[in-house]
Amino acid sequence: MKKIALLLITFVMAQTAMSQTLQFSLPIMPEKMWPSDYAKYEGDVLNCCNWLLSVNPEFNQPKHEECASFLMRWLAGAPNVSVLIDTKLVDAKKPELLVAYLAAWTRQALSDKNGNALLYANVAETEMLRYYTDYKDIIGKSKLTKKILKQQKKGNLAVYVSDVMKNYLN
Repeated sequence: MKKIALLLITFVMAQTAMSQTLQFSLPIMPEKMWPSDYAKYEGDVLNCCNWLLSVNPEFNQPKHEECASFLMRWLAGAPNVSVLIDTKLVDAKKPELLVAYLAAWTRQALSDKNGNALLYANVAETEMLRYYTDYKDIIGKSKLTKKILKQQKKGNLAVYVSDVMKNYLN
């Protein structure tokens, strides 16, 4: 019986490890790119965002860093996606949360090109809070994020995000 239980546990752990592996390869972007060049990387950026939002930040750290770096580099020059970041929305001391926010915003902006910054911010904030809740033992405590989670539990997250974003949207 113990052998069967051990075999089942091993099988479940192997399945979990395989599900978190990077299922795509990141292309190498040229050093200099024209604004029109960024569109051809959108599929890779979406894959990267999905992966970053679905895996433990400690899992496969080199790939995690490579994916985050790829996303940042693409965002730095992408003409059609601009992420608005405010320190009232994301704890700047927690890079994992910043990456989750950027990935969620970017994924939403690429998936819904008719949306607006307020929608993207709400989606990014919700995803970042989910990511924090899933991995807070690894990420560590964040007073700001706990404060925002309380707003979410009260049903006031959209109002909170809107109040922060109004300074940028006028």
